[in-house]
Amino acid sequence: MISGTALALLWPMAMAFAGGPPAPVGFKALEGKCVRVVAGDEDLTAGCNSKLGIISYADGRTGFYFLLSDNRILTFSGFGKARDRNTYGLDRVVYNDGTGAAMPRVVPASGSCAYGNPYKGPVTVRCKGRTPQGEIFAATFRSNGKPPKQ
Repeated sequence: MISGTALALLWPMAMAFAGGPPAPVGFKALEGKCVRVVAGDEDLTAGCNSKLGIISYADGRTGFYFLLSDNRILTFSGFGKARDRNTYGLDRVVYNDGTGAAMPRVVPASGSCAYGNPYKGPVTVRCKGRTPQGEIFAATFRSNGKPPKQ
């Protein structure tokens, strides 16, 4: 299960969204292995946690929260694609440096996150975004096959 500390860190991430946070309507916590996390030219894979949070919001937005060492979180955020319920088009990437001293960095980005049905066995979550300046954010997580915790 995701720790109380990690959950407490997720709320400021939601607050970083323009116009205030929409109400969360669903939460899934996947356990498994973080395969890869890259933010710009920084490889964050070594500090990636064995848990991934997926939060759905009332406005249709979904956030994929990759938990990193030192209370850092990299979030890929966007909306589901109408024809493909397993793919989400990204419109922003959010990075929380874990210090609490600064608001999370919210960066406009295009890209997608995709994953299969986590209730049917192991799934791979793949997210990739690119900022207008060309900076790449990418993360891959493989679940252990157990149903998500809610």
